[in-house]
Amino acid sequence: MPITKRARAHPAVASPTTLLTASGIRGDWTDRQRQPVSAHACTDPAEWARRLFHDPPAWVTAALSVRDRAVRLLGLRTTSQESFPVLARDEKEVLVGVDDRHLDFRAAVRCDDGAVDVITFVQVHNTLGRLYLGPVRLVHPPLVRGLLRRAAGHLDPSPGS
Repeated sequence: MPITKRARAHPAVASPTTLLTASGIRGDWTDRQRQPVSAHACTDPAEWARRLFHDPPAWVTAALSVRDRAVRLLGLRTTSQESFPVLARDEKEVLVGVDDRHLDFRAAVRCDDGAVDVITFVQVHNTLGRLYLGPVRLVHPPLVRGLLRRAAGHLDPSPGS
């Protein structure tokens, strides 16, 4: 039996979903990462969101710890299990997000058409938000691709099918 490789997550055009639009967030910065999945993959967006945001690998936990030490000095909120609360849900999508004094973010986890997408919208409020977003713009896309690929390892049992 040949070994099949899992398709890699990749960037895609970020367009607002129904739940993102309903949330009223303005997209000062947007990102969309897409993980192709097989016909046998889990199609529950809540399970994908749980794997993505509440079951991080050790290296993400370590990176967030460094981030928390830095933002604490600026008086910003640190990460916790409550950092990605579910704001809305429908049969194909879960919307998580937080509003803060420097920026608001929303991330939609959408299962549709043989793929799982994470679509992120950020609304910046002030200079601190713009400064914070600078490094986030660099780290966020590859981080989300890695998290999607890891989640697919658990939620898509037959890559390449």
